[in-house]
Amino acid sequence: MSNDYPPPGNYPSPGEYPQQGGYQQGGYEQQPVTPKNTVGTVALVLAILGVLFSWTIVGGIVLGLIAVVLGFIGRSRYKKRTATNGTVSLVAIILGFVAAALSIVLVVVGVGLFNAVGGQDFTDCMTNAGSDSAAQQQCADEFQQNVENQYGDSTPN
Repeated sequence: MSNDYPPPGNYPSPGEYPQQGGYQQGGYEQQPVTPKNTVGTVALVLAILGVLFSWTIVGGIVLGLIAVVLGFIGRSRYKKRTATNGTVSLVAIILGFVAAALSIVLVVVGVGLFNAVGGQDFTDCMTNAGSDSAAQQQCADEFQQNVENQYGDSTPN
């Protein structure tokens, strides 16, 4: 007489079963695959830093473009189903482009303002001054005076 129940014994209660390393499939035990989310996460961190430091060339352009590249790598891993943070990678790509574009705009505006207040004259003066510190100081004073004349406080002291 065949019995479909296991023989009596001391069995663990539910929730106390020993953990298995994976599951059986076709006679081979497979370990669960850990998602490769690091690249997407690093891309997002760099993109955020790029936006925060977009007023610098390194901060905005360099970090932003690195974030874009890493974001595309993370997005590729998501599409291959080896990563689970596709949205994070997409946000990193978008923020990376924003950081780079914002930095480029700020650099162009900064160079334009520098030239508007006599920046080219200052550069030429410093080049002509060479290593003469008194001449360099005179160039700096003249440049400062130009900036104050154009954008300085017009109220009397």
